[in-house]
Amino acid sequence: MNTNMIADAIYDFLITKHERVYRNSSPSSPTFPYVVYRIESVTDSTPSNDFYIYVDIYEDTNKSVRVMEDLADSIDNELNDLVMNTDGFNAHFMREGRQFVDGTELISEQVIFLRYNTRIYFK
Repeated sequence: MNTNMIADAIYDFLITKHERVYRNSSPSSPTFPYVVYRIESVTDSTPSNDFYIYVDIYEDTNKSVRVMEDLADSIDNELNDLVMNTDGFNAHFMREGRQFVDGTELISEQVIFLRYNTRIYFK
């Protein structure tokens, strides 16, 4: 298993969708909108490993949700049900959830959370 290899492949995909992509957390005072992705857990399902992969799209609460929704749609339309083949692994991404949280709950930002159950076969 090589989690960094998976994270690098996800980054390579996401950076084609938006120029501000961060792994695990954003810098302080980021420019909106931006994307944060993380790999939170793994389950051994021999011969594969199942990962939960989160892709979160953040926007300023003073901005319309349209740009954030378009970005989430652009990512999800390609990532959901994607079979990714690399030199080190094959992965199948399956969307498990999509949730919008508005600025009244987060105060300074609004967000769309995308969650994927991803089955990965390492080579």
